[in-house]
Amino acid sequence: MCARLDTTGLLSDVMYAILRGDTQVGRERCRLYRRAGGGHWMTSELELTRPLPLEQYVEIHANADWYIESLNVRLSGSVQRDATHIADGDVWRATIQTDEATLERQVPIGAETLVEFDSAWLCAIALGRLKLKPGQSREMDVIRIESPSLEPGPARLQYRCIGPERITTPAGKKNATHFVCGDCHLWTDSHGVIVATHNAVSRSLLEYHWLG
Repeated sequence: MCARLDTTGLLSDVMYAILRGDTQVGRERCRLYRRAGGGHWMTSELELTRPLPLEQYVEIHANADWYIESLNVRLSGSVQRDATHIADGDVWRATIQTDEATLERQVPIGAETLVEFDSAWLCAIALGRLKLKPGQSREMDVIRIESPSLEPGPARLQYRCIGPERITTPAGKKNATHFVCGDCHLWTDSHGVIVATHNAVSRSLLEYHWLG
């Protein structure tokens, strides 16, 4: 699982600083690829130094309409765990490998159900699918993947579009659209890529290459 991808079809390459308050506690590198057969691959490599060392690798497969077909997660460092999540008709199936056992979990999924996990790509996919305009909001069924257990569970989450703003990041000033997802504020650019988030653990853009 979590096979490394080559750069064929690379659309974007993004680097974030991970912050707790004003303190940088890690980095995350995200890449978006176009699949030769249609749809997209997304990868995310997260390294945290505090409060405990942790590395997280995420790989997402989505179809041309940004419906998530599968999601793989690998945790290493202070926590070691692998999980494979697959959309199988109206069921979301998860296989989670720990040091002690292999766990099988499943929850129902609908055509509009969104997936939530600590990944900038999943936020971007959700907002891209909702296409909210300034002032609009929607409450959605969500499959929430908990960390560090990596187990899925049903939830409801409200997404709200505040509107266009100009924000400052370490990579420079960006024109962005401001959204609120649950208790997280986030900003996307014209391509739908997350350029900043703000909650207990925030992301701030360090480098950004759009190749699409």
